[in-house]
Amino acid sequence: MTEPQPKKLSHYFTHSKRKGRPGLPLASVTMNDGLVLREDMDRKMDTSLSAEQHSLVEPGDIAYNMMRMWQGAFGLASAPVNVSPAYVVLRAKPTLDPRFAAHWLKSDRALYLLWAFSYGLTDDRLRLYPKEFLQIPVQWPDLAQQQRIAAVLDAWDEAIAAATRLIVANERLGVSVMQNLFGDCHNPFQVKGPPLGELASVEYGKAVAEGEYAEDGSSWVLGTQGKMGTSKHADFVGEAIVVGRKGTLNKPIYVPDCQPFRSIDTTFVLKPRERCKALFFYLRHINLAKLNEASGVPSVSGDTLKSLPIPTLPDIVESAMTGIEGRLEELKTHATLLRAQKRGLMQMLLTDRQCVPDHI
Repeated sequence: MTEPQPKKLSHYFTHSKRKGRPGLPLASVTMNDGLVLREDMDRKMDTSLSAEQHSLVEPGDIAYNMMRMWQGAFGLASAPVNVSPAYVVLRAKPTLDPRFAAHWLKSDRALYLLWAFSYGLTDDRLRLYPKEFLQIPVQWPDLAQQQRIAAVLDAWDEAIAAATRLIVANERLGVSVMQNLFGDCHNPFQVKGPPLGELASVEYGKAVAEGEYAEDGSSWVLGTQGKMGTSKHADFVGEAIVVGRKGTLNKPIYVPDCQPFRSIDTTFVLKPRERCKALFFYLRHINLAKLNEASGVPSVSGDTLKSLPIPTLPDIVESAMTGIEGRLEELKTHATLLRAQKRGLMQMLLTDRQCVPDHI
């Protein structure tokens, strides 16, 4: 295979200035999701411009935000839409598979070049004008190799998307199971049952100095946001639930019986006399942030937590939710692996070899 010769992006793109077409939906360029229809976005975005005052984007075109392109704010169109005239619209020439370009524009090398060719005194003022974009030098393979590379990377994207859909479906299943058992729990104090203080001991976490962390420690150091590191020392041993008492209140942490740990002084450590994991799932379901008693930094007192009524927790809570959680961990691990594999493929196919090995 001959080495691709350096060319400018003007060899592969033209700057499109076509006027918008009446009857087409409006779309916006987002940082993470590419082109998104405005009607599907959470925030309301009105416009006083006519369709003809917008810019037309057709399938295969790439639209980008001049102020955020150096961060990767662009979208590859799969259907015709109108976009704001503030966006830059690029049309692929016959020398380019736009799917390949979309993958390349997400690579580390591309983001560096997009930043280098942007103009502005500070990062929040950087703009990448179409004239400068078209001057960016690249060393891309021929169209046939572009198509092969795009097909490989598309396959990984599809696998990542499928794993993500399964993760969302399993998360919704877990929510559905808990809602069927306990309802939405808008007011957890209206539930009938013994107070938490009768079912579990409630202890305060302890201050952990910066020097007490150890990379080779076996004890978890837990805070309101989760695991903060490890230590060689342990304050607590045995199955427990860690919940926030100041700061983040709605992220309880389950600690298995075999795991020694330290819990910092913005937390409570709950030691249930039985059914620890079922109680953990219930506390997560009701969203402990609803117990907040402060107008500033969220906080809850020990007496309030101890007075929280706990309903009867049927066996299915632990068995069903443990199964769902296990499946979620598997899917998240799989999705992480797929993303790492794709990053490796991008490094190999977009910046190094730029040809697809026969074994892929």
